Amino acid sequence: MKTVLYLVITCAAAGMLVLIGAYVLLNPELQGSGEVPTEVPGSLTPRPTDDLRENTSFIEIHRAGDLSVILYPEDPGYPAIEAECHEQIRSICGQYKTGFSRAELDAMKQNGTYVAMNFPVPTTFETSYIVDGSPKKILADEAVFFLELEDWPENMITMRLGGVCGVWDASRDREKLRVRVDPYLPDPAAS
Repeated sequence: MKTVLYLVITCAAAGMLVLIGAYVLLNPELQGSGEVPTEVPGSLTPRPTDDLRENTSFIEIHRAGDLSVILYPEDPGYPAIEAECHEQIRSICGQYKTGFSRAELDAMKQNGTYVAMNFPVPTTFETSYIVDGSPKKILADEAVFFLELEDWPENMITMRLGGVCGVWDASRDREKLRVRVDPYLPDPAAS
């Protein structure tokens, strides 16, 4: 009797694996190929704009001095860029003894090339920065990853909660993030 029960359980598990495999094969976005899109869909929203979606997370990709491109969760490229941004945040290994006001951060953003993750409600992130024996958790409604900003460290991450900005150091380099966002950077010749 036990042998029959084990056989039934094994067949059910094998059937589930086949169904999951078929589902992943039929849904390319779940395959995690790591391919970077080479063409930016025309539906992306250049900024400035007054019609940002309410209560929706978005990623802003900005080239210094130019307009930005907004990616929403359903846009191609969003999942890969979001995942890399989360890896950047997880790699936070220290805090700079400096901070910025919201106005200072906005001025830095105008003059820098960056990726910003924006959240409609404050979101908690766990880092690899150990404080009192535990990983540091950071609450933020925006995370800014500068790709080019003069006189500032390459791996600086600015996390904003309302008008207060924390400045963090990350151990992960920005190369993977650069590759993921490059197709989305506004073309300077187009502006």
